[in-house]
Amino acid sequence: MEQSTTLELRNIHKSYGELKVLKGVDLSAKTGQIITIIGSSGSGKSTLLRCINQLEKIDSGEIYFNGNVIVNDEISNKSKIIKENINDLRKRVSMVFQQFNLWSHMTVIQNVTEAPTSVLKMRRSEALERARDVLTRVGLEDKLNEYPANLSGGQQQRAAIARALAMSPEIILFDEPTSALDPELEHEVVRVIKRLANENRTMILVTHDMKLAKDISNYILFMDEGKIVEKGSPDVIFNNTKTDRLKKFLETVSFSNT
Repeated sequence: MEQSTTLELRNIHKSYGELKVLKGVDLSAKTGQIITIIGSSGSGKSTLLRCINQLEKIDSGEIYFNGNVIVNDEISNKSKIIKENINDLRKRVSMVFQQFNLWSHMTVIQNVTEAPTSVLKMRRSEALERARDVLTRVGLEDKLNEYPANLSGGQQQRAAIARALAMSPEIILFDEPTSALDPELEHEVVRVIKRLANENRTMILVTHDMKLAKDISNYILFMDEGKIVEKGSPDVIFNNTKTDRLKKFLETVSFSNT
């Protein structure tokens, strides 16, 4: 059975003043597909990810989620329908950030139950049950009542992943989830992400980890200077590279763990 398209971005443009960060980017994600975005720092990868759930407003282009328009050039962002669609998207699309973004004044389990109770209006008993389940799945069942400051970086990132999972999202966005970690802690987070990749989840991942990209992706996008320069399966990207720019990029990254 053909997979349905969950998310579609068409001709996305984004600038900060005179700096053009995204220059006509297209992206389509089907249900259960894992898409990885790679490229040098400053190529627009993280900005594109933040535009998906409207943490950043695009200048022009179109975004659709489950067939509903999130933003386009013809309909004002201020329209009631668009606001409802954006709110629906934010309930169904979770994001895991590079710097964890846990609330420091809350324990791990409080961090994980906050959004289900406040955004999804879930009963507290149900939210607690779900939180314990997802924290067990990421290996933090013994850290429920710890505060973020008492956790290692790898544990904090796994708690952030659990927080995302607690929303039962249709799509999970990962923005460089391992780049703030040393290699040993990076490994434990990668292990969790690989486990999620085997659950038929739709995921869009920005990463510097080429081994992770090669191992889990159905499709890879290579970005350079705000554009998608090359795209394809891991085999195409890593073994049948077509552009000199991607070849040059791959020469600079490490595959020491492959």
